[in-house]
Amino acid sequence: MSGSSASADAAGAYDGEVKGRTVSMAILDPDVRHARGDEAFVGLEPARLIDRESRVAPAAQVRRSTFRRLVAADVVGLVIAALSGPLLLSAISSNPQSSASSGGQAYLFDLAMIPLFIGVFAVYGLYRTALRRVSKSVFADLRNIVHGLMIGGFLVAVVAYVLEKDFGLDMLSVAKITSMCLVAAVIVPVARAAAFGILGAKSQGSLPVIVVGTGKLAQTVASHLRAHAYVNFVGFVDDNPVDHRDVLGELDELPLLVRQFNVARVVVCFSRTHPERTIEMLKSMAGEVGVSIVPRYYELITSRSHVEDLSGLPMLDIAPASLSTGSRALKRSFDLVVSSIVLLVTAPAWIVVAALIKASSPGTVFFHQTRTGRNEQPFAMLKFRTMYRDAEERRHEIEHLNQVDGPLFKVRDDPRVTRIGRFLRRTSLDEFPQLINVWKGDMSLVGPRPFVVSEAMQIDGWARKRFEARPGMTGLWQVSGRNELSHLELCRLDYLYVASWSFWWDMQILWQTPTTVFRGRGAS
Repeated sequence: MSGSSASADAAGAYDGEVKGRTVSMAILDPDVRHARGDEAFVGLEPARLIDRESRVAPAAQVRRSTFRRLVAADVVGLVIAALSGPLLLSAISSNPQSSASSGGQAYLFDLAMIPLFIGVFAVYGLYRTALRRVSKSVFADLRNIVHGLMIGGFLVAVVAYVLEKDFGLDMLSVAKITSMCLVAAVIVPVARAAAFGILGAKSQGSLPVIVVGTGKLAQTVASHLRAHAYVNFVGFVDDNPVDHRDVLGELDELPLLVRQFNVARVVVCFSRTHPERTIEMLKSMAGEVGVSIVPRYYELITSRSHVEDLSGLPMLDIAPASLSTGSRALKRSFDLVVSSIVLLVTAPAWIVVAALIKASSPGTVFFHQTRTGRNEQPFAMLKFRTMYRDAEERRHEIEHLNQVDGPLFKVRDDPRVTRIGRFLRRTSLDEFPQLINVWKGDMSLVGPRPFVVSEAMQIDGWARKRFEARPGMTGLWQVSGRNELSHLELCRLDYLYVASWSFWWDMQILWQTPTTVFRGRGAS
């Protein structure tokens, strides 16, 4: 049999077979692709497809695994709170003996009430909603966790009152219940973060995801998906792809690809496919796979935006800018208090870092650089020195190695960086002296990225709104990719932050920053 006829037969097998291995073999065979006139898979290597298929878990299994991990994290957190809450109360009580008088009985009662808390968490949607999100950030659930603990604590108090009345058991007081719930409000989120952060990093590709579309937005979404250890980005689907790399097929093939790769979620971005076709396809797949949609005008939407129902028609409210005088005062007070505390606590570590810098190369401990701050006022930003002291004079030698677009300048494996400097940059410890800038009021803990003057002068138009806020030690740019971001994307994130600021959003960014630093994403 000739190669062309064999390809034609294989192509027919592909078109006729919906399930089984025939589909994957047709995708892997380059002759079949050309026989079908299908160039969608040109950029995909067979080895990558085979590897993907071998390591992807079924969507139902992913959901069960996520559910079990969440429940286990909550149980561990509640057990720790049940054991340590009374101890904390005993430590701070003026009468420790009375607070611990019930001994082992109280601990057993606390442990017996854990299923009640788990039930309240379930009612608050702390398991259902987590299964429907691509991101496993714990911060989105903090409110419901606190509310669930409050309601659970109230129900435990009712149960304790009934038992004491019927059986004469002095098991729990309001103070003991409160201490357990307060400890749980800290431990439970930490346990969840550990389950999906530190422990989740060990599981490769636990959530298979396909992106509909191939434009710039789709590429950006794919970049964010790849950065998450618990997400397995499978590929793109588009009728008229802008770029053929990682394209699995056309929209009509989406149901087939979802089954073939056991996809758990489909993320819909802008594509050249007519919206009606996309809608019909997604309707036909309802209930089979999770669907997330990146909305039009996504640049205006923040976590404070909400959906309003207008006679069955969903309308998305755009949260207004809220950086009022009161908001600025709250933000500045928070910066001042936190920077003062962290400066005092970390002072011994500064001495160690300073000694290492001085021992590694001649020069000063701190690096001063003029940056553009709020209202375009320049200020001297502090960092621990990570380069040799002649770094600025040697910049012209590596200008051609710049790896970022726009006015920014970044070089991975910069030869001007010292050995200790590489460690400081990778862990972001070189940025700790900026706490002094925060304390002085030049910077904020959270804000737009601080540009050097020459870079800031090249920013114009809508992007200049970033100068209405103090630059930050961290920000949306930090938790969204750092140096991996394009200049345009960085400006968009800064604009979005300033235009839609909220104190709660600052807390969310601060919560996500340690994980970003721990993974070293975008650091150079």
